[in-house]
Amino acid sequence: MLNPRQFFWCDVILPMHMEPVGRYGQQVRSERRQLICREDEVRLQEINESLHDALQQVFERSPAASQVFTMLNTRLDFMWWMLDFIIEFKEASVAGDYTLRLKKDHEFSRPTSKKESSIAPLILGLYDAIDGYIQELNDVLRTGIKTGEFVYQGLSQKRFDDKAYVKNLESLAKSGVLPAKILQRMVEKINIQAMVLENLKEAYRKTSSPEEWKHYQVNLNPSGCSFMTNDKYTLFTKMDLYMDIQSHIVICRGKVVSQELAEEALLNTRVSIEFDVLTGEQEREITLFLQYAELQDCMKRVATPYIAPLNA
Repeated sequence: MLNPRQFFWCDVILPMHMEPVGRYGQQVRSERRQLICREDEVRLQEINESLHDALQQVFERSPAASQVFTMLNTRLDFMWWMLDFIIEFKEASVAGDYTLRLKKDHEFSRPTSKKESSIAPLILGLYDAIDGYIQELNDVLRTGIKTGEFVYQGLSQKRFDDKAYVKNLESLAKSGVLPAKILQRMVEKINIQAMVLENLKEAYRKTSSPEEWKHYQVNLNPSGCSFMTNDKYTLFTKMDLYMDIQSHIVICRGKVVSQELAEEALLNTRVSIEFDVLTGEQEREITLFLQYAELQDCMKRVATPYIAPLNA
């Protein structure tokens, strides 16, 4: 059923942000190769293969000792799974997999250490760093799975530095000490994955920060919008349009359907965007906002009668 208001337009002032969408429906800013280069992804695969072999060797020598290393690597794999989920996110149907993985991760606990162990501080430091990243990514995914929009608000962690815990890890690894080789690979692994997280934060920085968005005078209704700008848009480009409507972010996908030049204007181009089919909730939010804006406009135009004070 058609929205009876879709042919009524209203001019409003809105903070907005626009993100181009690629041919496969993914925002251009979050394409995989902009977040992790091929060389780093290949290196990550090499590290995983090396860790698999080394962990197998530890297990054969001492099954009890292998548990801590296996736990650390499993949590690192969960961190990467969440990062990869965000990079390749397409639909929320895989949310069940996330729930199962999260439940399994909650079964792990911080390892206990023996005072005489020289690598215990490094193991505990690595566990705490992984835990911080997993908690942050869980916060991002908790809302992102529902909306398809991932918001980063946490402060960045510093790159993990093994020298803050053990001074001679590299020399121990080179001399063939197996636990040292495993921990050295894990340090490299967490730092590659942390770099991808930072790239994601930068890619989503604009959409996570509506206070930085430009304010536009928008001619808006539930079927589309138009606005004046000096920015250039290619006709029929797919766009995700972010609108801060009364402190609530509404995201509408649409395409650029026209650009009209305006002579002798400060903003010289009127761009029109036609929305794709909106959800009922999106239509409702836009419609209620427009009704409120129209009511406010009407109230400004009606003169307020003077009412004398009772004690005059």
